[in-house]
Amino acid sequence: MDLTEACSAPQTVADRLERAIRKGEFKPNDAIPSERVLAENWGLSRPIIREGISMLVAKGILTRRHGRGSFVNDIEAQLGNSIWGDMSRRHPNIQGDLLEFRHMLERRCAELAAERHTAQDRRRLEEAEAAVYLAFCGDDKQKQMEADIALHHSIADATKNPVYGYLMRSMHRVLLDHMQLTLVGHAANQELLAQIQQQHRSLIQAILARDAQSAGEIAAGHIEFVSVRMNHIKPPREPRRR
Repeated sequence: MDLTEACSAPQTVADRLERAIRKGEFKPNDAIPSERVLAENWGLSRPIIREGISMLVAKGILTRRHGRGSFVNDIEAQLGNSIWGDMSRRHPNIQGDLLEFRHMLERRCAELAAERHTAQDRRRLEEAEAAVYLAFCGDDKQKQMEADIALHHSIADATKNPVYGYLMRSMHRVLLDHMQLTLVGHAANQELLAQIQQQHRSLIQAILARDAQSAGEIAAGHIEFVSVRMNHIKPPREPRRR
């Protein structure tokens, strides 16, 4: 991309970067030039560059990684982020609905992962749970969120049904937004964080023991805990029994 050509507004910055990405000049997981480099080469202020990049983040094309810059999402993430981002804009009070959906999705993922996981999945699940436990021993909220989501991705992959894996990854951005809301205000509540650690450990132990029923119940219980204890939302609605 010719970075010497000036542009006049954040939308133009966003358009030029998006064209470069569509043309393959920046590939999935590549970092785009820093705000400083773009500002210097385009002769613009950094706030204008930052706003243009923010437009692509909002569209799900880019992801900001704290302290590292902005990176191009893969096509799967771009499509998923676009869909979930549009839904969040149309339904700003979606937190309770999202937790209800996660209750169903993650319960079934846990059950299938317990039934179908392979030796390779087992190693990955053990490593993911250890990473979550370590992250929640510290106070870096970004690491806690990333480790938590990586664990749930590992469970979805262990179902051996690619639909679950794609769906979970497509939710990545909205899950991060939701977890930021969940964890804020709980930084000093070590009892709650310790309970989350134990819930994840119990979930992985049930999956690895191939106890599908327990795994599903623990996954559902975890979402209810997050809903009620950390977000003060009523438990997910259960279907009426006949």
